[in-house]
Amino acid sequence: MSRSTTTLKQIAETAGVSITTVHRVLNGKEGCGEQLRTRIMEIAKQQGYEINYVASSLRKKPIHIAVIFPKSDADSHLYVQEILNGYFQEREEVEPYNIIFQEYYYPAYDLESMVFLSCLNNIYQERPFRYDGVIVYKEDLGDDRRYTAILNRIMGKRIPVVILQKCRDDTQYSCLVGPDEELAGKMAAELMDKMTVGEGNVKIFSQDLPFADKNAAVFAEELKRRRPELRCSITALKLNEEQSERIARELSEGEYPSGIYFTCARHTAAFLRIDPKIRRNAGAVIGSELFEESCQALQTGALDAVIDKKPFSVGYQALKLLFNNIVKNEKLPVRYSVLPRIIIQSNSYVYYRRRKEKYGSSEETEYSIY
Repeated sequence: MSRSTTTLKQIAETAGVSITTVHRVLNGKEGCGEQLRTRIMEIAKQQGYEINYVASSLRKKPIHIAVIFPKSDADSHLYVQEILNGYFQEREEVEPYNIIFQEYYYPAYDLESMVFLSCLNNIYQERPFRYDGVIVYKEDLGDDRRYTAILNRIMGKRIPVVILQKCRDDTQYSCLVGPDEELAGKMAAELMDKMTVGEGNVKIFSQDLPFADKNAAVFAEELKRRRPELRCSITALKLNEEQSERIARELSEGEYPSGIYFTCARHTAAFLRIDPKIRRNAGAVIGSELFEESCQALQTGALDAVIDKKPFSVGYQALKLLFNNIVKNEKLPVRYSVLPRIIIQSNSYVYYRRRKEKYGSSEETEYSIY
C-alpha cells in the first residue's frame, strides 16, 4: 500500500487499537507501552504508511538539541575535528527539520573543567531552551561525580544524553557512541604479529584515563596469545604532559623495542615529532588515526600501519541516532560501536584524499548493540 491508500483507521484495525492510539504512536507522543508502540510502527511499515517527518516536525514546536564539544586547538585535526565534521555533515542533512542547535565549546585543556560544568548547568537549567536531546564529548569523563550528577539530573527530565568516545562501558547514559576500542587492539596485535620476528619487547603507549584503556589491554592480551615470546610493556601518557619527550625517553632507555603501538592519534603525532634517529630504531610501528602527519609518515615509512577508528562516523552517527530517537521515535541503542579499519602505505593516500574531498563516508560499516 502507498501512503495515499493506507489510513490510520486501517492500521488501527490491524493492530486492534483505537485511531487515537495509532496517531499518538506515529507522532511520537507518550502514553503508550513500548511493546505496543513497536507493534504499531511495524504494522505501519508493513502497510507502506510513510510519515512525512519534515511536515510533521514543521507543525510542531522547534526541537532543541545541545552539543558540548572541546574548542579547536593545535591537535584537534588529529582526531577531535573529524568527530565534529561528522556531526556537521549530519546537521546539514537534517536542516529541513524544525531543529535549533545550541553548540557549547569548552577549552580542551581546562583541567578543572569549570567551563564544561557551566555548559552542563546551562542545559539542566534550560538556558536558553528546554532541550530535547544532548550530545557530549569529554575525553576524561570517567566517574567524576561533578559530571555524572548533572548528567543524571538531565536524564531525569527525560532528555536523552548521547556520550561520545571515552566512557566506562557500564556508565548508565542513554547511548554511548564511539569506536570499537577492543577490536582496534586485536587488529593492531594481529598486524604486530605479522610484522615482527623472534623474541623482543613491544612497547604500548596508552592513554592515562580514569578507567582502563581497553585498546591497550586487549592488544597486550592478544599479542601474548599469538606470540608468547614477545614481552609487552604499557606506558600510560597523561593528557597534559610533554608526550614527545616522554616517548623519546622511554624509547632511549634499555633495548630498542621490536615494535611499538600507539592507541591514540595524539601519541602517534608526538612520536612523529621526536628525533628521526630514535624513530629509526623502533622496529615495527603501528599508530592510530589517519591525519595529515600520519598519512605522510606512512608514505615515508616512519609508520608501518595505522588503525583508523573513523572519528567522522562517530560524530555523524551520534547525531543521526539522536535525531531518529527524537523525530522518528526510534529506540536509542545502549552502545553504538564504529568498526575500525587498517590503513597501510598503499591505501593511505586514497583514504586521506577521499576524506579531504568530502569529510568521509556516512555509508561505512558500523554495528549497534541493544
